[in-house]
Amino acid sequence: MNRLEQYFDSNGSKAWDTLVKLATESSWTNSESQKILEQILNNHTDIAKVLYARLGEESINWIYRKVPALDGLSPLECLETPELIKRLKEGLSRMDI
Repeated sequence: MNRLEQYFDSNGSKAWDTLVKLATESSWTNSESQKILEQILNNHTDIAKVLYARLGEESINWIYRKVPALDGLSPLECLETPELIKRLKEGLSRMDI
């Protein structure tokens, strides 16, 4: 198990905030598909913005997939607890684009 959440500390939070800002500036237009993604993610707007910046339209399909880097959980399953949300954020922060 990777348990990526262990790496998401106060520095991770600062880096996440920067990533969200960059994602917002570069690709968030509040399009219909972005609104759908945000709604599916239970209004975790920050996660929706980073996901969309990383994967574009594919992000809606990707959130249902089991991801090895998330210890076999789907991104949607990672929304169930604060620790798993940290895991998801750390994983998204590490994604290559």
